[in-house]
Amino acid sequence: MTSQGHSFNAQAQQPDSAVETMYEYGYRKSNYGPDELVTDAHGNPISVVDAMMKAEDASKQETVTPHLCFYSPRIPGNTGSAIRLCAVTGTILHLVEPLGFNLQDTKLRRAGLDYHDMAHVVLHPNFESLVKAMPNSRIIAFTANATKLYTEVQYRPTDILMFGPEPGNIPDPMDIMTGPDVAEQVRLPMRPSLRSLNLTNCASIAVYEAWRQLGFKGGDKD
Repeated sequence: MTSQGHSFNAQAQQPDSAVETMYEYGYRKSNYGPDELVTDAHGNPISVVDAMMKAEDASKQETVTPHLCFYSPRIPGNTGSAIRLCAVTGTILHLVEPLGFNLQDTKLRRAGLDYHDMAHVVLHPNFESLVKAMPNSRIIAFTANATKLYTEVQYRPTDILMFGPEPGNIPDPMDIMTGPDVAEQVRLPMRPSLRSLNLTNCASIAVYEAWRQLGFKGGDKD
């Protein structure tokens, strides 16, 4: 009994050591720096940007779902959830600057992101960069101003499903959403006089509808 008590007291006197053994793969330790919000395959912290896919590689990547694009997103939690959505569906996420947050924001971590999740993300300095990098893709803009429903489109793996920024003080980029580079404008139906759905909820509905049309190719039931 004395031996057990001594062992317990020794552990109690070394809380840092005890906590160290409790960290699971991918979780952020309190002493990580601001650029160490993502871990590699071995659990080592790495730069968020270093983990991303290069723009020139995105168009060469064979996908089973259309690409997803967030134009100038403002809320890091939404983008973090979208990154996880893309990781589990095999979708490539394009983020078009300006962003309303720093990519190293700790709120991105709420989705439990790691290196493999970020490998599905491409960062573009502007919309023109996206168009140039994806010359063979059809851009489908999701906007409340559209008349066609999102279910009335036959999706292709090379498509880009584009969503504008979350509602706020900055006007929606209608010059982008209705511009000449957009092939289709579609909307999600909702009851009138109500606020819009959360951005990533909308994206999830769209991605899964497109994936359903494509037979959930690459999914766990394949």
